[in-house]
Amino acid sequence: MKVGPLRRLTTDGCFKQNPCFSPDGREIAFVRHYDDEFSICVMQADGTHFRQITEHRGDKAPQYHPDWSPDGKHIAYTFFTFAGTDGSQHIQTMTPDGKNVERIISGTQFNQHPVWSPDGKQIAFCSMRDGNPEIYVADADGKNIRRLTQNPGLDHHPTWSPDGSRIAFDSDRDGNLEIYSMDPDGKNVQRLTDHPSADEAPRWSPNGKYIAFTTFRDGNWEVYVIDTDGKNPINISNHPAYDRFPAWRPDSGALVWVSRRDNVTDLYLAEVS
Repeated sequence: MKVGPLRRLTTDGCFKQNPCFSPDGREIAFVRHYDDEFSICVMQADGTHFRQITEHRGDKAPQYHPDWSPDGKHIAYTFFTFAGTDGSQHIQTMTPDGKNVERIISGTQFNQHPVWSPDGKQIAFCSMRDGNPEIYVADADGKNIRRLTQNPGLDHHPTWSPDGSRIAFDSDRDGNLEIYSMDPDGKNVQRLTDHPSADEAPRWSPNGKYIAFTTFRDGNWEVYVIDTDGKNPINISNHPAYDRFPAWRPDSGALVWVSRRDNVTDLYLAEVS
């Protein structure tokens, strides 16, 4: 895989995470930390026309993990609420202008990391509703919740293959965070990475050929790409600074991620081929 020159998309220096392209590739949703709050923002894919789409709440509770629906009409995200010293994470949807908010999965079980299935009919997510972080799937309206993973370890960050036949995720079930994949019913789990350092937050490429993820295997956070069988790892970010949260452009021809290479945390994009 060839990696083109890196292009900086944002310049405000605010901490960012969880970028996600719109299905047509024209916009990027992401999380921005500003005024002591984590809010969801949207901008054009070239970094222009920035706007915050979730309201400023004043309670410092984060809103994060945005994921665009395949038809481009909705964004699913994690919504945190405080109750005294405790909190709950819910999964909500909204239209890309931040309106028409609907809470689809609720409770005190820390529901997070929602991702739409390629056909838009389901949402995979992580929840502690059975006592530890596991991967679940629900219908797009939040109903008919089914548990996919059955392991005492931590299972996080699901991502669907573009044909819907597999779900990749990270887990520490074998001692440290690694990347795994499974059938959409939770069966046939396959371990994809095997390294003593943490591998996390996988994102399946839209063409189905690769999985991007974040790793600490070089002594700092880097963005890597592997084949879907875990072979041929490639360091995409290749910089001593913090590089995390990769996301693919819909044509699989570019990756966007968060980097601190200019002493502030901004979004960067690189063409790949």
